[in-house]
Amino acid sequence: MASDSRAALLKASTPPSDELFSSLITANHILHHQKVLDAYGHISVRNPQNPATFFISRSLAPALVSCREDIAEYYVDDANPVNKDAPQGYAERFIHSELYKRYSDVNSVIHSHSEAVIPFSISSVPVRHPPMPVLGAQLTCITSFARSIT
Repeated sequence: MASDSRAALLKASTPPSDELFSSLITANHILHHQKVLDAYGHISVRNPQNPATFFISRSLAPALVSCREDIAEYYVDDANPVNKDAPQGYAERFIHSELYKRYSDVNSVIHSHSEAVIPFSISSVPVRHPPMPVLGAQLTCITSFARSIT
């Protein structure tokens, strides 16, 4: 029991890897290039060291995300920034936090306004995506979220 607590504390106190942020930056660029994300879409990733937080770029078009400083950390519980001095974030971060809250096994969320993606919200055709191993082996399009919480 004590070793479990110690392991949990060690994990929580270890900062996320540079690879996580590099992959999130790359995912922004790939999804923009593939026209999954337009200038107003975003991808986030749950913090693997602390599942009560997630990372998403600050209010910046996906194609312009270029470094760790372009990414902010938010609490899953209420979508407030972990760093009170963080730059203004997307209002849609609340969508991300609600999905992380509702689905504990979801490790990455994409929110898109792209016309190329909208048809997937009303069809049974699965979303196909480029491999992004750090962000998770499987991408699931959760389209009935609004209906499932009402």
